[in-house]
Amino acid sequence: MPTEKITGISFPATFTASDAGPRLAVLGAVASCCAQHLLDGGYFSPDEEEAMLKAYKVRMEAPDPPDFLLFTAEVLAKKHALTVEGEIHRMQTMLVLRWRLSDRLHCWTFGALPGRATSLYDHCASLRSACTLLGCPAILAGDSSVIHVASINPVAVLTAAAWIGHELTIQSGGESPFVFPFMVDLPVWSTLLQRHFAA
Repeated sequence: MPTEKITGISFPATFTASDAGPRLAVLGAVASCCAQHLLDGGYFSPDEEEAMLKAYKVRMEAPDPPDFLLFTAEVLAKKHALTVEGEIHRMQTMLVLRWRLSDRLHCWTFGALPGRATSLYDHCASLRSACTLLGCPAILAGDSSVIHVASINPVAVLTAAAWIGHELTIQSGGESPFVFPFMVDLPVWSTLLQRHFAA
């Protein structure tokens, strides 16, 4: 199985949305990676980390599970006297700082990413399932060699970027694309999800 280098998260070489085992494995790995870094940074106590992962594992098995950061923010925002958006921003900052990702992950603050929502999925239909699973909308920026991918979750977006790069490298016969991961805020992400994946 291919693996994203920074997070160490593996993803299946081939994937469809109905593949329950790989779906749960990838979502669980993203959640565990986030939770470990949030624990190390002092956001979670050990008991909170364990409880949050246990609750998320149950939620993962239901249809359309949310991103782990969104799930956590919705559970803990009131406890921390923050909005869900403020809670997500707090976790994003902690994850980026702990990993020193500022050179690998860019913040997009200019509204929705430009481009046609279906451009990447028209070019490579198999990526729709992977991007939907991780909650990471992606767009071709011009031709098929430049892709922008976005999420509220830095762990998920790095995994999605590696997955997209792997898939497109195979499709092109070995030519690697440039995949740029962007971290966005909750309103932008919600808009992108609606544009890309609304039924």
